Amino acid sequence: MRGWLKEKRTEKNLTMSQMAGKMNITESYYSLIESGERQKKMDLSVANQLSAILDVPLMWIIEKEGE
Repeated sequence: MRGWLKEKRTEKNLTMSQMAGKMNITESYYSLIESGERQKKMDLSVANQLSAILDVPLMWIIEKEGE
């Protein structure tokens, strides 16, 4: 599970549905990303989108993924 992703999403007061809309993916696919079932090795393009939406540095996401 990507607890860091859920934490940042909720800090921004965004629902999974809103995140999915901003990423142009389905809510169910976003849910799988957040749970870690999809994008087990996160694409740089997905990380870049998350960085922009959540207003965090891309390197922060890369570091979180490496933990």
